[in-house]
Amino acid sequence: MPDVNDNILHSGEELSDEQLKNYLKGYLSREDAHDIEERMVDDSFVNDAIEGLQQFSSNKKLDDYVRQLNQHLHQQMAEQKQRSYKRRLKDIPWIIQALIIVLLLCMLAYVVIMFVKEH
Repeated sequence: MPDVNDNILHSGEELSDEQLKNYLKGYLSREDAHDIEERMVDDSFVNDAIEGLQQFSSNKKLDDYVRQLNQHLHQQMAEQKQRSYKRRLKDIPWIIQALIIVLLLCMLAYVVIMFVKEH
């Protein structure tokens, strides 16, 4: 199953980019076109998507733009994931790190003392 974020124009139960393109080209049946128009009335995102797609003069430009948007989206998500991982390491409080070091030193001292007592 493709990831929801794989395509900027397609997510979940929303219209696919192909449906939107076919609507703009007039390739859809009357019923399908009417369904899309109803969605445009109900959902401002669909309406904005249709208006935005109308601004492109050719499908090639549209496909290139969608590809660029998808690449940018994936790049931003990867950067955000990397920042989140780095932030997680920084979130460990210094007190906990100090306690761990002190406990390790205590255990090491105990082992050394026990070793010295035996000899």
